[in-house]
Amino acid sequence: MLKKISCLFALVFWLALCGLPAGASATEAAIVLSKHNEVQAAFVAALRSALPQSGSIRVREAGAVGESYDETVLARADVIVAVGAEAVNQMAERSGVPILAVLISTQNLRALQIRYPRARIGGIVLDQPLLRHFRLVRNAMPSAERVGILLGPQSAPLRPALQDAAVRAGFKPNFEQIGDGDALLPALERLLEASDLILAVPDSLAYTPNTARPILLTTYRYRKPVFGYSQAYVTAGALAGVFSAPEDVARQTAEWLAQQGGGRIDLPPAEAPRYFSVGINRHVARALSITISDETTLADGIERRK
Repeated sequence: MLKKISCLFALVFWLALCGLPAGASATEAAIVLSKHNEVQAAFVAALRSALPQSGSIRVREAGAVGESYDETVLARADVIVAVGAEAVNQMAERSGVPILAVLISTQNLRALQIRYPRARIGGIVLDQPLLRHFRLVRNAMPSAERVGILLGPQSAPLRPALQDAAVRAGFKPNFEQIGDGDALLPALERLLEASDLILAVPDSLAYTPNTARPILLTTYRYRKPVFGYSQAYVTAGALAGVFSAPEDVARQTAEWLAQQGGGRIDLPPAEAPRYFSVGINRHVARALSITISDETTLADGIERRK
């Protein structure tokens, strides 16, 4: 009897050291990628670094879309962390395990939730709270008053929320809405004539890889900056942008995983990004003769204006 008590005490002590209550088991998370690229690899690396060292969460990679999946990892998983829309789509088709979608837009997440009503799909989305964009503009260009916003079919429903966020940040918003590609540049030029800058918002017609160059060249000709919504748009020629980098999303994902356990997985329907980064294109700033603070100062300014 004494030997059994000693063994039980040793087990409880070991579990305490690991940060697990007696009788609890680690949360098993399987990672499925949409593709092997630098962005998704950065997310996985940052997630592993951000996880608690207690052993309460075990993360294993199960493969990527187009490859053979590690079925053992998927079978053991309490939750699948699907990186990108393609991974979410595949896992929703083949697995009944709860799915946390990451590195995904709100629009794509909602479309997948509608497509697979029986699947348990939640997510941490990339779309920033709208007010965060206007706070960046206010900190980057304190004297600006008029913000031009080009809308397409997908972004048009955001107009009331954009109007409200702009006014709250002290701006006068000017809107133009297009229904086809031919209307893009005329609408953009009308905005540029009436605005101090352009704030880009995600839209599959207005802002695409094909429209980026003509939009940026036109705004440069008018000597007006564009504020983007992704690192890629800043790199392409926007003056600045606020976005959630893979490391930001990984940090939030790790925090969410740490809250799960005991057989309980509470999926957020579409959780807004808690952490964000600011990017600046210094070449554009110099070309437009705009003096702008550094990324850290701008990010701190966004936080202070909350």
